[in-house]
Amino acid sequence: MKKVMSLILILSLALAILSGCTSNVDNQSDAAEVDASEVNTEEVEKVSIKVAAPAGAPTLSMIKMFKENPSFGEHVEVSYESVKSPDLMASRIISGEVDIAVVPTNLAATLYNRGVDYKLAASSVWGILYVVGNEEMTSWEDLRGKEIYTMGRGMTPDIVFRYLLSNNGIDPDNDVTLTYMGEATELASAFIAGKSAISIMPEPVLSNVMMKKQDTKIVLDLQEEWSKLNNGDSSYPQASLMVRNDVVENNPELIEMFLQEYESSISWLVTNAEKAGEYSEALETGLSKGVVVAGLQRSNIEYRSSKTAREAIEKYLNVLFEYSPEVIGGKLPDEGFYLEN
Repeated sequence: MKKVMSLILILSLALAILSGCTSNVDNQSDAAEVDASEVNTEEVEKVSIKVAAPAGAPTLSMIKMFKENPSFGEHVEVSYESVKSPDLMASRIISGEVDIAVVPTNLAATLYNRGVDYKLAASSVWGILYVVGNEEMTSWEDLRGKEIYTMGRGMTPDIVFRYLLSNNGIDPDNDVTLTYMGEATELASAFIAGKSAISIMPEPVLSNVMMKKQDTKIVLDLQEEWSKLNNGDSSYPQASLMVRNDVVENNPELIEMFLQEYESSISWLVTNAEKAGEYSEALETGLSKGVVVAGLQRSNIEYRSSKTAREAIEKYLNVLFEYSPEVIGGKLPDEGFYLEN
């Protein structure tokens, strides 16, 4: 029981950091009942799939599916939920109540390493972290000697920032002062009130801040900085989609259809920011249309299958492991972690 509670706590913290803000939307599909006469008296077994994502970029990545509820066949019923409570999200994943979920990639590894029966099917959120300030800065050297407000001591935002600082010649323990706050909304309040001059800010909180404090300057895009250190190839896969093992085994064609629809939904976002904002407001996700439109590009939502994303995932997990093995469950996941797709 102690191990389960510890895992729920770790997962909850990571989900809170990833989501930035919270909401709760439940959208049940309206799958039509199959007419018995049309199936020649053969019973067609109903399949119910539960999909969940934390608020923020993960929910936004599938907002089209949430709103339009695409059909996967008359015998398939899909429900979507944007979960506002990290504790609730964590417990549902660990208990197996959720069939498909978007979670922080490091937590996907932790769950796998601790025997939770899910596989990583795709990565979809490629970093949402930015350094913002009141003054223009042109290089990492401009941060030397400064106090920087951040969040999640020992969690992924902290590790990513420390990794980037170190690889740009800045000692995170001696050359800067890192002041930690509980969550993104606290960072936002402190920055808007003038209590902090430099802060690590995630989307979608960043868009809210920029609307309220219009002189806010994005000093560094941590996703671009990560890419520079990795031959400009890719950002880090901050969030990924997981699928419960027995669902994959029992309904492989359905999962393939779902992943294709998810990829299509993400591609749709590129040219439909306004509509995505309208969907977000209609579903009461906590993200206004203005925030969605302003922050969509900075949310770095892109679909990559586990096969395509694997190299980037392994690089990311290796960096996290070197800084703090516990953040990924104590070891690097083996081949069984990845869904073959």
